[in-house]
Amino acid sequence: MNSNNEKSEKHRFQNDFSQTYEDAFRWKFDYYIIIMKRFSDYLGRDKLLELIKRAVEENNQRIATDNPEHTVASFVEYGQEAYKNMMVYEVIEKSDEVYEMKVTECLWAKTFRDKNAEDIGYATVCHGDFTEATAYHPKLKLKRTKTLMQGHDCCDHRWTWEG
Repeated sequence: MNSNNEKSEKHRFQNDFSQTYEDAFRWKFDYYIIIMKRFSDYLGRDKLLELIKRAVEENNQRIATDNPEHTVASFVEYGQEAYKNMMVYEVIEKSDEVYEMKVTECLWAKTFRDKNAEDIGYATVCHGDFTEATAYHPKLKLKRTKTLMQGHDCCDHRWTWEG
């Protein structure tokens, strides 16, 4: 039994794990990419991509949000602090009805493209952006015509509040 004066020892799982964001992405996604490529051998690439997209859409519906505000600003601000170390982007327009940003560097795109798995990356990371917006609120829509994951020069995200 520990007395109040004794310091409880931290469990080894609680130790710091220092690495760069890029190293963390590589560590997190390399194994996933290998497994998804094996699944594509079993299922066929098109079927695999279809199943990943479906699972991501269903997950986005499940975790849409617990934020009662349901505004463009609250949607955009959710997770913004973390994204600053995962993407290089410029805000093009910001208002109560519109948020537009241009992403010129993205760790997700870099990680998947480095492993020649941009189609798996798009299905896993980018495709769900559309359902994430409408799951947050049916009036929130995303328009995007380009992604780094697909080899374009940027991702052109534009969220609008319609209605």
